[in-house]
Amino acid sequence: MNRNPLAAIDIGTNTFRLLIAEVCHDLPKNTFSFREIHSERIITRLGEGIHDKGRLSEDAVNRSLAALKGFSDTISRLNVRRTSAVATSALREAANSADFIKKARQVTGLDIKIISGEEEARMTASGMLMDMPVPASALLADIGGGSTELIFAGNGEPLSVCSLPLGVVYLAGRYMGEDPPAVRDLNQMGEDISRRITPAVERFSGLRGPDTVFIGTAGTITTLSAVTQNLVTFRHDRIHKSRLRLDQVKGIYSAISVMPSMERARYIGLEPARLDIIVPGTLILLKLMEAFGFDEITVSNYGLREGILIDLYKKARGSSP
Repeated sequence: MNRNPLAAIDIGTNTFRLLIAEVCHDLPKNTFSFREIHSERIITRLGEGIHDKGRLSEDAVNRSLAALKGFSDTISRLNVRRTSAVATSALREAANSADFIKKARQVTGLDIKIISGEEEARMTASGMLMDMPVPASALLADIGGGSTELIFAGNGEPLSVCSLPLGVVYLAGRYMGEDPPAVRDLNQMGEDISRRITPAVERFSGLRGPDTVFIGTAGTITTLSAVTQNLVTFRHDRIHKSRLRLDQVKGIYSAISVMPSMERARYIGLEPARLDIIVPGTLILLKLMEAFGFDEITVSNYGLREGILIDLYKKARGSSP
């Protein structure tokens, strides 16, 4: 173990995540594990409205800078050796992303790196499979705020990646204008999702075999797992490596898509900040399972944040004397 921990920050379109940990690399097995020191996530909605205006809103910027300032203070307090702050879809797309990065550096001292969709997928795959038996063949899915990353992996190594412009914040902004959502909007959202998924189905068609497993991560999927287990508090030990069946996902979507937001808040319970985005997120998952022919998905509570940490560990070792 390292004497001083490393910090990874995942600056997502919807959620910011911080992980501070000591990383251990099992050289014979080439696997990674970590001793968590601090973990935190804050829903900031950085990408709210970006698809309409092409820019980060002032409110979203202020919320996000406050979250990063809190992360930075925690990092300083815990004597972190190195930090990697990585941004994805929202800052890839926003016309004023450079201004946000400059302000973040001034306010927090953090240097933010914007990564490509392909790099995001690679790091996500690395993180998702931590603490899991590595499957010979797997389709990995990360349903995010601004995009959905799909990675086809063989023995844990990405063979093909596809970053889809399909995120829950974008879909909520476009199709969740009424409460409860209008049937016509739900139907249009489903058609939009299916259309955007089709290229990935065609791309991966020659890779999938009878033993290919489906593994998913991020807030939508972990929330659905909590709902099926009637959890009132988030339990990593219950959610990580749990499984969701297609019929369960269909049942939840059928229920929450016709509920007004107040009723949906009681139904999902765990994260009221997901009241609007849980509907499009669930529909993305449902459409993915149907399009690829999966009856079940295994839930990973790890993802890009852990992948960032592994990547930082490798770079730190490479630069060490």
